[in-house]
Amino acid sequence: MKTIKSLFLLSLLIVNLLISSTYGSSIRVSIVGGEEAEVIEKPRTFGNKRELKLEYSQIYPKKQLNQENINFMSARDTFVDNLMSKMSITEKIGQMTQLDITTLTSPNTITINETTLAYYAKTYYIGSYLNSPVSGGLAGDIHHINSSVWLDMINTIQTIVIEGSPNKIPMIYGLDSVHGANYVHKATLFPHNTGLAATFNIEHATTAAQITSKDTVAVGIPWVFAPVLGIGVQPLWSRIYETFGEDPYVASMMGAAAVRGFQGGNNSFDGPINAPSAVCTAKHYFGYSDPTSGKDRTAAWIPERMLRRYFLPSFAEAITGAGAGTIMINSGEVNGVPMHTSYKYLTEVLRGELQFEGVAVTDWQDIEKLVYFHHTAGSAEEAILQALDAGIDMSMVPLDLSFPIILAEMVAAGTVPESRLDLSVRRILNLKYALGLFSNPYPNPNAAIVDTIGQVQDREAAAATAEESITLLQNKNNILPLNTNTIKNVLLTGPSADSIRNLNGGWSVHWQGAYEDSEFPFGTSILTGLREITNDTADFNIQYTIGHEIGVPTNQTSIDEAVELAQSSDVVVVVIGELPEAETPGDIYDLSMDPNEVLLLQQLVDTGKPVVLILVEARPRILPPDLVYSCAAVLMAYLPGSEGGKPIANILMGNVNPSGRLPLTYPGTTGDIGVPYYHKYSENGVTTPLFQFGDGLSYTTFNYTNLACSNCKPISGQSGNYTGVLGQSYTFTVTVTNNGNVQGKDSVLLYLSDLWAQVTPEVKMLRGFQKVDLMPAKSQQISFTLNAYEFSFIGVDNKITLESGQFIIMVGNQQLGLYLQ
Repeated sequence: MKTIKSLFLLSLLIVNLLISSTYGSSIRVSIVGGEEAEVIEKPRTFGNKRELKLEYSQIYPKKQLNQENINFMSARDTFVDNLMSKMSITEKIGQMTQLDITTLTSPNTITINETTLAYYAKTYYIGSYLNSPVSGGLAGDIHHINSSVWLDMINTIQTIVIEGSPNKIPMIYGLDSVHGANYVHKATLFPHNTGLAATFNIEHATTAAQITSKDTVAVGIPWVFAPVLGIGVQPLWSRIYETFGEDPYVASMMGAAAVRGFQGGNNSFDGPINAPSAVCTAKHYFGYSDPTSGKDRTAAWIPERMLRRYFLPSFAEAITGAGAGTIMINSGEVNGVPMHTSYKYLTEVLRGELQFEGVAVTDWQDIEKLVYFHHTAGSAEEAILQALDAGIDMSMVPLDLSFPIILAEMVAAGTVPESRLDLSVRRILNLKYALGLFSNPYPNPNAAIVDTIGQVQDREAAAATAEESITLLQNKNNILPLNTNTIKNVLLTGPSADSIRNLNGGWSVHWQGAYEDSEFPFGTSILTGLREITNDTADFNIQYTIGHEIGVPTNQTSIDEAVELAQSSDVVVVVIGELPEAETPGDIYDLSMDPNEVLLLQQLVDTGKPVVLILVEARPRILPPDLVYSCAAVLMAYLPGSEGGKPIANILMGNVNPSGRLPLTYPGTTGDIGVPYYHKYSENGVTTPLFQFGDGLSYTTFNYTNLACSNCKPISGQSGNYTGVLGQSYTFTVTVTNNGNVQGKDSVLLYLSDLWAQVTPEVKMLRGFQKVDLMPAKSQQISFTLNAYEFSFIGVDNKITLESGQFIIMVGNQQLGLYLQ
């Protein structure tokens, strides 16, 4: 590993020496990782370094409005102005209040208590509801909610809300549709976001979001609580699978693609969002994904420079770039300040720098938690005041009426001015107007999209996404794909080999995941998929045993059964990982894989049979590196969703060529976490991951050639080295060739290295990716355009900074030098 790192650094230094033969003065640079320091040349900077500063308004210029936009906004403003002039204080506070559906249902049922609902509607004018009545588990004997039941519930709620409203203001309903409309029975379930990220194909993020919004809107729900835009840098964290991985650029591009998919490419600020699109929620703004303890909703200590460098860009791209209509606020605290009380981040940054015009909703009970969890407020009144001063618009209370009751008292006492209510109420009413709720508030059970829920083409799209996500990390002697000419008997074992429940993970039917496979109307386990595509004939025999369950006492008898079957098998396929989980109940104290799964794997490897390891997991659970390297092949499946079984089987048998790449660093030991691939030069050699970010093999080979900059100035006599002007955009081209014998898809990743800067630069950062599909012996030239922002960093003043100097562009084994003056 150190040799590879040394070669990488040496290649950077060679390019540097070539360029600095023209501009040179000596400086001593140390390579950390066991090698001795070397003396190299640093380029002159022609006196003082040139420096530029960027604002988000320059990176994302304000949209030029057309006449249709202007007309929409004018009509909306007139309508909302008139409506607000007639609203009472109680009505306004009701618009800012969101309650859980279980406040309306009778115990252990999904039946709406219409008396309770009417009381809320006529007394408090509640403006929003959320969640599934079976999110937390079964309601009596009811496992799931189908489309007709959802439509009836939403219609009942909306009817009674409007009847109780003096100004006939409709409610807005929100739902956690995390990887598909996971609370709508028969809806298509996609891979979770780490799997989506592993495709390195933004089209899949867009398609998944489009189908998710369609299936959610079909049952009368226009507000989707997705996507998660935090970066997955804390592998202990229970929600890492909801992120697009550790890289800020991947999270930005995939997140923005999802936003456009959810909202149909529209935003709610200057035009309508019509069915089958929904308004989405960029969450959880921001810094939530890196709790120091690794436990959900606990304190994060992230310096301002890190927040802006790594955690803010995905939100900026989704909000200012793609136009996300709402945001959900980080439930935790950052640097000792709960995000729900941060005027700096909720107003100065979000409203000021990012120019956000939409609705900011709290997460679950997070205003109340300022008292008993965060201890920044001594009373409910103080907590509400802190949150309003920071900039929240809507309180997800969600289980009682404390917020509207107490806030009404505070307004009456003069503690909160009505003008503060008006700021938030206007945003909420603007959103309802954009969603067409005033003109068409009721769901349509006869709408054509109702019948599209779970349609075949949607499930095929989910399977195609899973196919591109599955990542081949190890393949000794090309054991995969399995050769049916020589391999006749396969043992499939492991607790996730025949489990659709485990393929889906959390946020599937219920918050903590499904209870059993029968709750999924569609889908295939890996066992079912393998049998379907091989027909389980006499020429190719599949044996199955569970091997061991997860989270139970050691059952050596079960392991022995698997070992015995392995003795008569040509290949053993072992599928291990995690049980479904979500949020705080998913907190763990040890990143190690379940010890019984490790024991099963070890004893199967000890048989001497080739072992193919498949990982189905929410987090990169730690396995002994030597044990992993003893396996013939390793496939990372992430949480591929209901349709994941058949794609995995197709990859095993060679019907699909794997093309996924790791969107995160897979640690080798429990103590070697928290060092992403974009670490600093001083961190070289301090980490030894099991697998690296971007790793991913194929059944073919790809070659990169002719990396060039099309609009830079070549340096005379120095092939592959260029100069340019700071603050400009530059286009780089590279030729990709399929040198193998089978068709394959390749994720082409472009990295940028900044060799020197006023703030220590990263060794490299991803700045572009594209997916290509090539037949054998075919080539394709692809291009990447990097704008000025992509050469920037966060300076010593915590501003977006560009600095003249030396950069390296890398694609595969190709690299070039670029000196920006």
